[in-house]
Amino acid sequence: MKQDLPEGAIRPPRSGDENGEGSAKGPRSPLAAAEIEGIWTAAVAALGWAVERTDAAYALSDGGGRLRIGVEATLDPEDAVAQLIFHELCHGVVEGPVGWSRPDWGLSNCDDRDVIREHACLRVQVHLAERHGLRELMAPTTEFRAYHDQISGDPLRNERDPAATLAARAVERPSSRPWMDVLDRALAETRGRLDASATAQASPDPGALHPVGFAFVQDAPQESCGTCSWLYRGGRGRPVPRCRQSADRDGIGRRTDPRFRACVRWEPPVSCQACGACCREAYHAVTVSVRDPVVWKRAELVVRNGHRFEILRAGDRCAALEERPLSGGQAEAGPAIPPQPSAPHFSCSIYDDRPRPCREFEAGGPHCLTARRRVGLTA
Repeated sequence: MKQDLPEGAIRPPRSGDENGEGSAKGPRSPLAAAEIEGIWTAAVAALGWAVERTDAAYALSDGGGRLRIGVEATLDPEDAVAQLIFHELCHGVVEGPVGWSRPDWGLSNCDDRDVIREHACLRVQVHLAERHGLRELMAPTTEFRAYHDQISGDPLRNERDPAATLAARAVERPSSRPWMDVLDRALAETRGRLDASATAQASPDPGALHPVGFAFVQDAPQESCGTCSWLYRGGRGRPVPRCRQSADRDGIGRRTDPRFRACVRWEPPVSCQACGACCREAYHAVTVSVRDPVVWKRAELVVRNGHRFEILRAGDRCAALEERPLSGGQAEAGPAIPPQPSAPHFSCSIYDDRPRPCREFEAGGPHCLTARRRVGLTA
């Protein structure tokens, strides 16, 4: 739909933004690469159209054979020219020849008149992108992201949604065939480029940086983002693989790929028994609800602090934390090989009755990372 940006205007609201305001910083889309942008610019040219970058629009058709795509300053960090072109060309499929000669495909963004046509466009997107594994990357970043993400099953077959019928008719229209072929080819080339990039990241050049910004690990080349404790799926809209170690102030980590070679921040999955950071000096209190079983089962471990109940502390640690050395033992090869040093082993004396904050604490989550950093276990 039409996305003009008159002088002094801000960009359109994105999914996950508050009050239509986006973060000035954030992880870039993997599609924001010159080679992939070139694929989609060529796709537009194959249809006899052209791409024009402008600071007066987000993304639209001018009705005269040009797609007007915003310059970088007008786009959200997770936007990419490829994704915006793909979305506009899917509009072209839905609207057909009549819409090609109308500004912004003849649609209006001043009211809800054309919402069904926007939904039909998104169904065409899913129909095309899903077969190439690009549904997430090609998803819109506007307020229509929620509709896109709830599409399930065959996007062109849904008797309860008239947008599905509209999308099905559009892709079956004879005039849509050249557009569908161009889109499918561009998606296949994009998938190939992304796969080639992932392969290159598995064996990086000396001195190269990991896509999340850290140096590549040198002493564990067999490890990857997929085996790292800090890989998670999340972000605004549909969850995608991200690195928790690279999170900015907004708490959203940079996008990554489980196939990428590990960076210097790589760590194996967190072992609570070998860590115990959250129960040690990382935090100074655990609040207890009067409904938590520990209140009456282990009353000696519950103290009152003003209007709150908390678990008793033993110095800087939770009084329920138990620590004992766990010896690695002596190797069987003989005295020439020194014994392994002992390592601490942590456990909780009230684990079965632990309070709700402890039950909800996520191993490998953002607070886990903070706790490990505070006690010096993680960089």
